[in-house]
This record gives sequence, C-alpha cells and structure tokens, in this order.
Amino acid sequence: MKPALRGMGLVLVTAVRMSPWQSLLCLFETLGKVLAALAPLFIGIFATGALERDLDRMVVAAVALVGSTAANAALQAVGVNARVRQMELVGHTFDARIAELTARIPTLDHVETARYLDKLQILRDNENVLGGALNTLINLANTLAYAISVLLVAGAADRRLLILIALGSARLLTTRWSTRWEKDAEEAGAAPGRLTRHLIDLSLSPAGAAETRVFGHQRELRRQIGVAVGNWRRPSVRSTDRKAVLAGGHSAVFFATATALLVWMTQDVIAGTVSLQSLVVAVGVLQSLQTVSSSFAGAVVSVTKVGRNCARFIWLRDYADAAAAHTGRRQAPDRLYDGIRIDGLSFRYSGARRDSLTDITLDLPAGAVVALVGENGAGKSTLVKLLAGLYRPTRGRVLVDGRDLAEFDLTAWRSRMSAAFQDHTRFEFTAQRSVGVGDLAVLDDSERVHRALEDGAAADVVTALPTGLSTQLGTTWPGGVELSGGQWQRIAIARGMMRQSPLLLVLDEPTAAIDAATEHSLFERYSAAGRHARRHGGVTLLVTHRFSTVATADLVVVLDQGRVVEVGSHSELVSHRGKYAELHELQARGYR
Repeated sequence: MKPALRGMGLVLVTAVRMSPWQSLLCLFETLGKVLAALAPLFIGIFATGALERDLDRMVVAAVALVGSTAANAALQAVGVNARVRQMELVGHTFDARIAELTARIPTLDHVETARYLDKLQILRDNENVLGGALNTLINLANTLAYAISVLLVAGAADRRLLILIALGSARLLTTRWSTRWEKDAEEAGAAPGRLTRHLIDLSLSPAGAAETRVFGHQRELRRQIGVAVGNWRRPSVRSTDRKAVLAGGHSAVFFATATALLVWMTQDVIAGTVSLQSLVVAVGVLQSLQTVSSSFAGAVVSVTKVGRNCARFIWLRDYADAAAAHTGRRQAPDRLYDGIRIDGLSFRYSGARRDSLTDITLDLPAGAVVALVGENGAGKSTLVKLLAGLYRPTRGRVLVDGRDLAEFDLTAWRSRMSAAFQDHTRFEFTAQRSVGVGDLAVLDDSERVHRALEDGAAADVVTALPTGLSTQLGTTWPGGVELSGGQWQRIAIARGMMRQSPLLLVLDEPTAAIDAATEHSLFERYSAAGRHARRHGGVTLLVTHRFSTVATADLVVVLDQGRVVEVGSHSELVSHRGKYAELHELQARGYR
C-alpha cells in the first residue's frame, strides 16, 4: 500500500510542478459537481411552491436552479479543459520517465529476467492508466464532493433514503473483489502479452517474414498469434464479465429497494405525514444515489488500479536507482601498463541452474592481441560483457591495472572501449551516421568515418552506395538502400574502429557473416590495430570460433563450458595436443 500511496502522491506533485495554476483550475469541476447535486433540492422547493401557489418560492427556486446549472456548466468547461491539459502533461511526463528509467540502467541483467520483463509489460499495457492517473484522482475528488452533497440532500429529504445509502456502502465493500480480479488478470496476461508482441514482430519484420514464407509458417503463426492473444486478453475479459455480473446484482437490489421506499413514501404523502417536497426530492435524488454508488465503486477500483501501476512505477524507479547506484567514480586511465586481470570470476544468469562462467582467472597483458576461442555456448560473449561492465560478476573481480572495475565510473570506462559485436545493431541512418555513432564526438566527421571504413575493410560497401556516405540505409525509409548481412556486419566493424586508441577493443565474432577474402583482409587490419594499441597498452580481444583467424594472436585462450581450459600461443596449443588442437584439427579437416 505504501508504494501505491507514494505513487499517487507523485502524480499530484508532478501535476502541480508542471502547472500550479492549471492544477488549481481542475478543482473548478469539483465545485460544479457540488452545485449539480443541489438540483433535486431546488426542484422540490419549486414543486412545493407551485402546489401552495407561492410565487416567491417558485421564483427563488427557479433562479437557484438555473443559476446553479449555468454556473456548473461554466465551471465544468474550465475544469475539464484544465484537466485534459494536465492529463496530457502528466501522461507525457510519466511515459518519458519510464523510457528514461529503462534506458539508464547501466547493466543488461534485467533485460534477460522474466520477472522484470513481465512487470515492464504490465506497465506498458497500462501506460494509459499512468497517463490518466491525474484524471482518475480528479474523478475521485469529483465523486466524493458530489456524493457528500447528494447524501446531505437525501438525508434532509427523508431519513429512509439512508437505506439506499447503506446499500451503496455495501457495494463499496465488494470492490475488493473487483480489484483482485483486475490485478490477477494483469499478472496472468503479462507473459502472453509479451509472446503476442514477439509473434507479431516475427510476422511483420523483413527477416522473420522471409523464414515464415520459406518454411510455410503463415498458418501456424496465425494460429499461435490467435492462441497468444486469447491467453493475453482472456483473463481481462473474464475479469470484466465478473465485474459486470456484480454490478448488475447491485443495481437490481438497489432499484428493488428504491421502488419499495417510493411506494412507502407515497402512502405517507397521501396520509399527510410526509410533505410533497420530500417525495419530489426523493424521486429526483434516486438516480443520483445510484450514480454515486456506481461511481464511487468505479472510482475506488480505478484509484486502486492507479495505485497498483504507480507502485509498479515506483518499483521501476527504485530498481533503476539501485541498478544505477554504481559506487565507482574512478576515471579510466589514459593507458594501460599491466593490462586487465580476471580474478576468480564467475557469473550466473538470473534463474539459471548453473554458472555460465566458473572461476575464470586470466591475464590479458597490456598491448596484447588476445584470441578468445571455444565452441558455441562456451561463455565467450558473456565474458566480453563482464569486461564491459554490462553484467556484474556473481563472484570474483575484473582488475584494470590492478584496480577493481567496480571502482571505475562505468560510463568513463566504456568511453575508452570500442567494440564490434556479432549481434550488432543495424542503425538505419545515413551511412555516415551509421558508422559515425561509434564516436559521437566526431559523428559527422567524414574524414574519420572514411578512416574507420578503411580500418574495418568496409570502404567498398560505401563506394557501392548510390550517394556514398549520405545514402540512407534501410528500405523502410524513403530512398533507403538495403544491405546484405555481411555488409551490415562490416558497417558495424567500421563503427567499432571509430574510437582512436581504445584501452579495450573487442571484436566479437566479427567475421561470422563475411566471406573468406574479406575475412583475411580484416585480420590484417586487426593486426595493425593491435600494433597501434600496443603504443598505449591497449588490449585487443578477438572472440571467434574460427581457428584459422587466431594464428597471429599473441595469446590464445580456450573456453569450454564456462571454464578456461588452455592458454598459450597458437603454436604452443597445437603442439600441446589438447582441446585447442582437437578443435583446430576438426575445423581444418572441413576445409580439406
């Protein structure tokens, strides 16, 4: 409950901060609701005046009714306009804040955690709830003001109407069922909702659409989307059905009781024990009482839903703050003298039963070109992400010139890194910027981009483009040009070459989609980059499963099932006749 209250408090504080005066104008709508609740009272006075032929009373009642109605209309216009404006401001603020929070978490652990992704999915599914949080709170204030006014009018007319008020109060007690049904539906639909989006992406993305058609998946994909959508929305539909049945039951009991009360009051009016004014007010206030009951129940459910999603927002904020609370403030050195040492390092993914890396102890000497080899799933890419600070070790340390990486400012450390990953991003910008984003300080420097293209053996990719570096990449954009998988990878490698003199240059399976001739050319350039890196002690880490590409490395590290099994030069490991020699022979045999 405390996070929910904190969240609703945050909504109000955000609204006032965005526009204090507009927040105040929202209350005009509440004042108008109070005036609207008095209408049955004025109608009752008018009816009594007409019966008693009291013109003065009729005029006063008519003026009060018309005046309050006009004032209500004016107040509603001002208040609703202010509310809509504030709702848009607050909604935009929360949407931007959620995007900022998810983007500033410095590690990647959370994007591979089902619990985090499910909660984020619920936030996304209910983003309109956060956007409309202020609207919900204002509706609650309006309902509360209207309810108090209606209850006072009803109580003054005849105390028997308090029976209907009691029925309305009883309805509030059952709202806990509605809120529980909604909460259960949100949580049950989170994982199917993520699956639905994934399947839809498969059917719409060019890469997914190609496989879908080649393997004839269209019918099966449509079936699975239908099943996923059903599993996603069915809990919500079931919750809505239950709430509709509950509301219908309440309405039936309410109007049956109201009919009995009106018959009773009519008999008393005929008998002369109750005034006609009381009966007229009672008739006029009945619908208001039913509205108050249903509105209050709806408001409670809505506010509870807002509270739940505000609590989730608070959870995301606290999670991001905790994840971003990296205590390291040390700046990255200008050069490396000793190099990088991995000391007793182990890592286990969230929810996994065993470590992906176990007790890794390894020296990456300053100025060395290190090849990290092993079969798929050996843990190569995981180790790279630990070196980049994208994961936090489960156990052990990464030492940079003897200093724990945890002591460093991660942004500063990453600014002295560069990388080209196998699972690279396809930046659908101009070719200039798709490469230039590798170093934002020189994003539009065409000379630097040309140099990076040469270093990454990708100059011919840009030469073949219609307008060179100014060519838009990606056919989803007007005038855009599509590249092959190998061309995209070479653009990514060139992007990794943008930063000059990085302390750690990571090339993670850089030739996976590249032909043999280009691969040979690339490794000549990698060797040159490694020699350049030696001048400032930089480490070049080449991650690959192609053994033909690592012969020129200073050091070869062999990973197997998350453990270091061999370390040495290419010739040493071949002569050792161990795991490396076995894999090297198996791969070489395939080329004979």
